[in-house]
Amino acid sequence: MRKLQKIQDSISVLKGRLAAHLRDSEERNRRLREEKEVVLKQLQKLKSQMSQARAQARSNLAKLTLDSSAALKELNRVEKKAARILRLAEMCRKLETEEEKVLPFYTSLLSATEQQEAQQVLWEKPTEPLAQAMQDYAGLERFWQRYNKVRLEQLALEQERAALDQDNERLRLLLRQYLTGVSVSEEALSQPNTLLILNHWSSRGSALPAPAPAPRPPPCIIEAAHIASHLL
Repeated sequence: MRKLQKIQDSISVLKGRLAAHLRDSEERNRRLREEKEVVLKQLQKLKSQMSQARAQARSNLAKLTLDSSAALKELNRVEKKAARILRLAEMCRKLETEEEKVLPFYTSLLSATEQQEAQQVLWEKPTEPLAQAMQDYAGLERFWQRYNKVRLEQLALEQERAALDQDNERLRLLLRQYLTGVSVSEEALSQPNTLLILNHWSSRGSALPAPAPAPRPPPCIIEAAHIASHLL
């Protein structure tokens, strides 16, 4: 009996230990499941962030590629423009006079005091947006001086050319009138002609009485081209 009682007691103790282990195992499994869910949520969040990061990186790479291509095109355009400017500068250099080569910039009309005041204003910190923009291009002042000088010379030459064109047209008109006057043709006789006036009767007036026929030498005919060559 004692042995049986001892066995039953051992069984009860083992059952108690087993129940305790089961409770511990269930608690441990519950915590593991909770931790697993937390880890899965974090993993899903990280995957989503990685997907967004990859998409953003892909977009940035595409934008960077486009910007790089645009920058290369702009640099090529600027390079071609700079090369063209240098070629034009070399061509213009060959057309400069000796005075322009020695004194490329015209003398300022400002007095020394006015130049000093202008220089002080130039060195002041600009406050207006337009003044700030002009300050950025202050280094091109010499260029604009030469450009304005050439522009003024161009306008003066254009005005002179227009005046010469008018004079040329007037001279052409006078020459045509003269050649029409010295040439003898039906058209010339049908129009008013200052060279064919006799006793205040023009060629379009009343018919003059024919003089008595008399032997005369053959008429001397002068070509209009010959007269024009002597006039010009």
